[in-house]
Amino acid sequence: MTAPLIPDTIAKKADTAPSRSELEYQRRVAKAKAVEAAMDEINRGGAVPASMGARSSNGIHSILIMPDAPEQKVQAKKSAPVDIHPRVTALKTDLSPDAAQLLSLVVKADEAYRGAQLIDLSAFVVKNALGVTEQEATIARSELERRGLIAFHDNGSGVRGFYPRLP
Repeated sequence: MTAPLIPDTIAKKADTAPSRSELEYQRRVAKAKAVEAAMDEINRGGAVPASMGARSSNGIHSILIMPDAPEQKVQAKKSAPVDIHPRVTALKTDLSPDAAQLLSLVVKADEAYRGAQLIDLSAFVVKNALGVTEQEATIARSELERRGLIAFHDNGSGVRGFYPRLP
């Protein structure tokens, strides 16, 4: 059995900027809460604001229409600098950015497991850890293998995975 690339002992940094999907989710949640608050006000017998709905020519009140939340200006932020492991910084200039990040994660995971477990570097796991496509993940892994910085090990009993081989 192989170990995950990012161990559970490493906590997510609180200062990381939320992704676009997280911002969209937060906007939807805020809008839903505003609708629930308006509905609660209506159910308590509060006055219905004129902007909440419209009456047709026959006098029947139409569906509740909430005004859209004000648009948030989304500014592109420069990506945060990657936290590269100190043992990998010397090799960073020779490697592609994805390969340097992957090697740093492998070294960190190896230290977290104290070298006792092999690390799973399937394309899907690497894709999720680095936030790249599966093809880019495979290219980064093969670059590290080609340079001899990680090695694949299979003992024949189903335990297979990678371990770092830094100079």
